[in-house]
Amino acid sequence: MTTTLSPEKRHSTRTKLKGIHPAAFEHPIDRAALEVLRKTPGLPFLLKKLASLGFERQVRIYFTADTLRLSPKQCPEIYNLLVEAAEILDMPEPELYLWQNPFPNAFAIGMDRHTIVVTSGLVELLDEDELQAVIAHELGHIKSGHSLYRTIAIYLAIAGLHVARNLPFVNLLSDMILYALYDWSRKSELTADRAGLLVVQDPAVSVRTLLKLAGGGNSTIGEASTAEFLRQADDYEDMDASPLNVLYKFELTRFQTHPFPALRAREINQWGASKEYQEIISGNYRMESENNTLRFCTSCGSRIENLAFRFCPDCGDALK
Repeated sequence: MTTTLSPEKRHSTRTKLKGIHPAAFEHPIDRAALEVLRKTPGLPFLLKKLASLGFERQVRIYFTADTLRLSPKQCPEIYNLLVEAAEILDMPEPELYLWQNPFPNAFAIGMDRHTIVVTSGLVELLDEDELQAVIAHELGHIKSGHSLYRTIAIYLAIAGLHVARNLPFVNLLSDMILYALYDWSRKSELTADRAGLLVVQDPAVSVRTLLKLAGGGNSTIGEASTAEFLRQADDYEDMDASPLNVLYKFELTRFQTHPFPALRAREINQWGASKEYQEIISGNYRMESENNTLRFCTSCGSRIENLAFRFCPDCGDALK
C-alpha cells in the first residue's frame, strides 16, 4: 500500500458526520428495489431456511481459524482505517479480518455479529485512501441494514447458484425471488458506494478505486485515464439501442451481486458533484435522532431504522 495522505492530515481534514441517518445517503433505486424484494413471495421461507443452516456461524469459524483478525495489535495501519471510517459514519466498529487471497475483494456479513473481510489481493492493489473507501463501502452496507439480505446473496454466490438451487428448499422457489434478491443486491452497492465517498470525501479516490478493481494496478495506474473509464459507462448504455444487446445484458447481470465498475464509477462521480453530497459534507443531513418511529425486533432486540423492513436485518424474524 502506498500512502496519499498521512493519517494525521487525513484525520484532521475530513468532516465527521455525527449522528447521520443511513437514509441521508441511501440511493433511491436501492430503496425501490428493496421494496420490491420485501414483497416477493417466498422470501420469509428462504430467510428462515438459510438461517437454520448456520451459514453465518460456519463462516465465522472459518475466518477465525484461517485468517488474521485485525486489531490495534494486529496490522494496526489497516485496522485504523476501519476505526476512522466508523468514526466518520458515527457507527460501531465491526470485526475486521484479512484473508490470504490474491483476488481483490471485500465483503460484509453477519446477522448476529457484523464482520468485514478484506483480501490480501485488495490490500496489495490499493493505496490507503482507496482501501479505506472499500472498508467504508462495507460499513455503509452495515449501517444501512443490508446485512441480512446481503448475507443471503453472498451465500448463494459462494455456494454457487446451481448448487444452492438444488437444496431442498431453494428448488421450490421461483426465479422471481432470485431475480429480486440479485437486483436489489446490485442496487444496494450504489448506497454503499456513497458511504465510501462520505468517508474519503474525494470522488477521485472512489473512481480510482473502481478503476483499479476493473483492471488497473499500481504498475499501470499512471497511464490509466479515469475520463476514459467513465466514458465506458456511456458506451455501455449506448448499446441499449439494440434489443438483442438488452437481452445479453440481462443474461450477464441477472445473477450478479455487483453492478459493472464503470457504471458505479460514473454514478459516484456524479453524486460527488451533486448538491445533495455537498449538503451532507456541510453538515446538513438527516439525523438518527430525527427518527421518532423506531422499532425494535422482539426476537433479538435490534433497532430497526428502515420503516420499510418487514424482517429484522440481523436475525431474519418477521417484525411486528
